[in-house]
Amino acid sequence: MISAGDAFSAIEQAMGRVRADENRVTGVIDAATADATRLRGEQASLYGDLARLRLDALGQESVKGELDAAERRALSAVEAHNRQVAAIQQQHGALSDDLRQLQTERAALATAVQDAAARIDAQEAATEKRLADDLAWQAQAARRDGAQARAEAADAKAQQSEADRDGKSKPYLADRLFAYLWARGFGTPNYRGSWLTRWGDSYVARVIRYEPARQNFFMLNEIPRRLRDHADRLKAEAQEEETRLQALERVGLEADGIAALEAGHEKAVAALDALDKKQAELERAIAATDERRTALVEGEGSGLRRAQEELAESLRREDLRALLGEALATPTPDDERIVQRLQEIDAALARLTREAEEARKVAVELARKRLELERSRNDFRQTGYERQGGGFVNDKLIGDILGGIIGGVLSSRDLGDALRSGYRQGSQPRDNRWNRPPPTRDGWGGGFGGGGRSSGGSSGRSSGSGGGFRTGGRF
Repeated sequence: MISAGDAFSAIEQAMGRVRADENRVTGVIDAATADATRLRGEQASLYGDLARLRLDALGQESVKGELDAAERRALSAVEAHNRQVAAIQQQHGALSDDLRQLQTERAALATAVQDAAARIDAQEAATEKRLADDLAWQAQAARRDGAQARAEAADAKAQQSEADRDGKSKPYLADRLFAYLWARGFGTPNYRGSWLTRWGDSYVARVIRYEPARQNFFMLNEIPRRLRDHADRLKAEAQEEETRLQALERVGLEADGIAALEAGHEKAVAALDALDKKQAELERAIAATDERRTALVEGEGSGLRRAQEELAESLRREDLRALLGEALATPTPDDERIVQRLQEIDAALARLTREAEEARKVAVELARKRLELERSRNDFRQTGYERQGGGFVNDKLIGDILGGIIGGVLSSRDLGDALRSGYRQGSQPRDNRWNRPPPTRDGWGGGFGGGGRSSGGSSGRSSGSGGGFRTGGRF
């Protein structure tokens, strides 16, 4: 079994590994982009050198001047781009350092919350043991148990009467003439009709002997109603006895110092909530820097992209392609060397393009995994596992699912299901601790067979039904 704080730390550690992989992939994309830009600049310079070898003076200066201008603009854009990327990366690194520090602080606060919850549980157990020998508590518990037993018995009797009514009323309702007179309220002060209608209804009533049947049907419905009213009154009395027992238990808990422990727990939870808000703001800032970097590197309107496109357009000039063909046909070693280098650059650019595209696909997949883990982390916070204390008995399953999310085969929903099924809390939820109504059963709110709190069979102390310490739902 692992504590709720350790489970949360495991989720955040998995997020940290995925985020680190994202940063490495981002570095690959940035490096490929920078290398491609540098190679395109070299490519432009080589085309200029080739122009000097093959063109006359006028044509050479025209082409070379255009290439030099495109190269200068591209290099200037690269320098500006690199400065912007470096600034964003520096900001991202600082925010990431702050996030790691907050995560360390949060782990300590989560431990403090769980320790405070454990102290409350221990105090409840001690008070439970002490009150078990208290005569006033025993007397009130006996009154509560008696009231609950009477309410259960009355409810069972009312249910049986209602079942009898449902079965025995079918023949009455199947008789259309009887059902007609009953619906009109014939034979009761509620009956209304003209003299002709009254005469006709009276004739029908005499023929089918309506009055004896009406009285029987009335009692068939009236008895279950009165039994249900009686059961509801006894249930309300049982609730009052339950409330008195809870008040008595609360007095005992306060006498043993529970209020100070609750205040400490509330303070620890408030500190944890405040830090979670601060961490969420920091994570939004990190996400914003990621978006800025992506827009800067891959955005259609970035200066780097425009400069690259302008340089590529210059390299697609018809006369430069003709120069390349002529160089291949001449024995001059200088132009052959230039052509060979240009071919190497073309191959390198194709390779860098493939690497960058593959890295972008990996980055998209890593972002999806990180979002799944972030969704799990946020659900964990909202559920409040750490605030209640306790832990998870299926720690191996949780670890396997985290690995499955990182592997891309499982989702946050799988992890949420595992967390819900494996959670065991040490005591009552702190947000509804002392005034919870008695347990319900069979849909009517009775369920008075012991009064102990129920949390799906996962945790808590069972009060038992034969003597022992039985409370109103706190212990």
